[in-house]
Amino acid sequence: MTRTYSAASTFLIALLALALPGCDAPSGGDKDESGVDDSAGSDTYVAPTDADGDGITVGDGDCDDTNAALYPGRGEDCDGIDNNCNGVVDEGLADTDSDGTADCMDLEECDGVDNDGDAEIDEGYADADADGIADCVGTEICDGLDNNADGRVDEGYDADGDGATQCGSATVVADCDDANADIGPGSGETAGDLIDNDCDGVVDEGAWAAGDLAISELMNNPAQVGDPDGEWFEVYNTTSRTLILNGLVISSSVDGDEHMVASDELVLVAPGDFFVFGGNDDPSVNGDVPVGYVWENISLSNETDELVLTADGIMIDTVTWDDGRTMPDTDGASIGADLGTYSAILNDDPTLWCVATQRWSTDPTADLGSPFAENEYCSTYDHDGDGYNADQGDCDEEDATTYPGAWEGTDPADNDCDGVDETAPVANASATTTGYSCDDIYLSSAGSYDIESAPLTYIWELTSAPATSSKTTADIDTSTSANPVFNPDEDGTYVFTLTVNDGGTDSAPTSVSVSITTRSTNSAPVADAGADQSYGATSTCSAVAYTTTYTCDDCDSYTYTLSGAGSTDADADDLTYAWSIISGGTYATLSSATGESTTLTVSGVPATYGSTDTETVQVNMLATDCMGAMTPDVVQVTYTCTGS
Repeated sequence: MTRTYSAASTFLIALLALALPGCDAPSGGDKDESGVDDSAGSDTYVAPTDADGDGITVGDGDCDDTNAALYPGRGEDCDGIDNNCNGVVDEGLADTDSDGTADCMDLEECDGVDNDGDAEIDEGYADADADGIADCVGTEICDGLDNNADGRVDEGYDADGDGATQCGSATVVADCDDANADIGPGSGETAGDLIDNDCDGVVDEGAWAAGDLAISELMNNPAQVGDPDGEWFEVYNTTSRTLILNGLVISSSVDGDEHMVASDELVLVAPGDFFVFGGNDDPSVNGDVPVGYVWENISLSNETDELVLTADGIMIDTVTWDDGRTMPDTDGASIGADLGTYSAILNDDPTLWCVATQRWSTDPTADLGSPFAENEYCSTYDHDGDGYNADQGDCDEEDATTYPGAWEGTDPADNDCDGVDETAPVANASATTTGYSCDDIYLSSAGSYDIESAPLTYIWELTSAPATSSKTTADIDTSTSANPVFNPDEDGTYVFTLTVNDGGTDSAPTSVSVSITTRSTNSAPVADAGADQSYGATSTCSAVAYTTTYTCDDCDSYTYTLSGAGSTDADADDLTYAWSIISGGTYATLSSATGESTTLTVSGVPATYGSTDTETVQVNMLATDCMGAMTPDVVQVTYTCTGS
């Protein structure tokens, strides 16, 4: 058996060797130190024992001779035992909490200290608020949680004793005035006191209505500065009362951004005034925009988005833009509702929005827009309702009497937008008539004039007539005359309109109305188709060789002029005429069947050698007055053709 000795054992053995130099037995027998000779008796020395076989006896310092793992000089194990018999347990091992118990043997206590040296504090103990601090050592803080696990939340943070703490949580509204027991979650809102009595972020709720605010302008794509610092939008107070914007919810529906206006101070906008919300109120980085309130967690998309305003659960206004499909889309300029269309309804019409063209800052590089100020007129919108916008040449969008082609008027202004300040002539229309059907209406422009005494030209129009009338402007004799004549054909009202021109400008049209009734008496006209007419023509005939036969050319054609100008009417009625051939029409044709005069042409009459052929044509003319009375007259035309 091999035995291992410790340094201490070796040292003790050496001492014994020095103390017993005469280890060899003396020849005279053993003698103890007292001088008594015991050679005659037994040896009383007892050899040291090593019961656990660790090489160290009790006498050598083994503190437990029954355990071979315990002896002087060995290394200390972390087991709560004095392994090296020096009277100290687990010396030299880590003891993080310095309580005399090595970490390896220590147990975690709820004391805010890492007792067992595992880098965790109070592990295994309850932590109801999950703040990393065990409830047993936790201190209540104002966070809406039971930090110390005493069954109460935020105790000590209800200064006014109204049952609501100033802390709040994700699900519990905080007391917004913990010094006033009348203000807190659940308190009734007092109208008109400018206080958020129930701490919901909305001041004096109940007064909001849809359309109270209108989104009037927005900058979603700045160029001078980057997004979102340069983004902003403007609202207009459409009401007659000051609006409190605290509690207004701003949201961007496309990406789900949302922000409620919250401030220790009241955020107000006066009646008929503007207010600007923006992503940054530092002029040095936001493009010098005068922002009234800075939002959080809002971004205005450059392409397609919808900006929504709600308050007290009411949809106040919304505006949508669509990457240029209907709404304007630009870079470095705001888009704004047209001046005068600040309405939550009107601003839904994309045609009423346009791109800003003016800078709000004196900086020549600043973006374009008008935050906190009136927008520009949109050149694409007809503001005065005259049918023209600025892009179409309207030179005054606030005056409905000024537009391209407008009447110049008698003021020295450019009403027709031709670039010349001028005045228009004045037209005056009148009429003289018996008022009876068939009687002429005599129109007059007397009283028309031009301020500069320029010569006038005249345009008369028949602008209204009885439904059964067939008359038109073409029946005015003559429509460009200063004093034309018109003959009505039906009872009723006729309206004539006169416009005069001074060589550059038309007058305003002026009208005159004439009422016509049926005449009670009428005389039939006297028809006169004119005197009978005759004409003789000669044809050259040629003998056929070796015979007594001749061939003749047709006689030349001849045209007779027929006229009913000699016809009369006792009532001075205008007459109409109808012409027709009633006999002898084989070689005759009329040029027209109507009109005061017509022509009759006889042609193609064959000739006979040595004889005269006669063609007699009778033409009937029917003269009719405007009341329908008719009188016929026949004129006879004789045509002779002689072959020779």
